[in-house]
Parts: sequence; C-alpha cells; structure tokens
Amino acid sequence: MNLLKLKEYHDGTLVYEYQPEGKGESGEVLFDIANMQGKLLKKAADDSPASGYGQKALLKVEELVQRNNIPIQCTQAWY
Repeated sequence: MNLLKLKEYHDGTLVYEYQPEGKGESGEVLFDIANMQGKLLKKAADDSPASGYGQKALLKVEELVQRNNIPIQCTQAWY
C-alpha cells in the first residue's frame, strides 16, 4: 500500500509524495502530463527494488492522469 499526496502541480507537471505502508519517510515521483512520462525523484526510506513502491506510485499517477482525476490525496492498494 502507498499513501499518495499531491505536493506540486505546475506547468503540466505533477509531483506526488508516496509513503510506503503509510509510515516512515516519504519519497517523491514526478509526472509530466504532456509527455505521459514519470520518474522517481526521491526514493522513500522503506522502498527497495524488490518492493517497488516508487514504481507502483508512478503507475498510479499515470492511471490518475489518464482518468483525468488528480486528487490531493489517495491510497493505492494492490492486495
């Protein structure tokens, strides 16, 4: 599970903080709406290649953009 929180929305670019399991230090993902591309800006403390919280957050932000739904906060679960 990730908690996502919109940090910045400026000039067609979104920055979301993501927090794995809702605890610990957050990471950040950036998504360019015009190019439909995202990248990991800052990895969360509890993120690892095996868990992939940052990559899952990027996929969720892309999904939100495709649905034209940009919430201030949301919970991402994949259980």
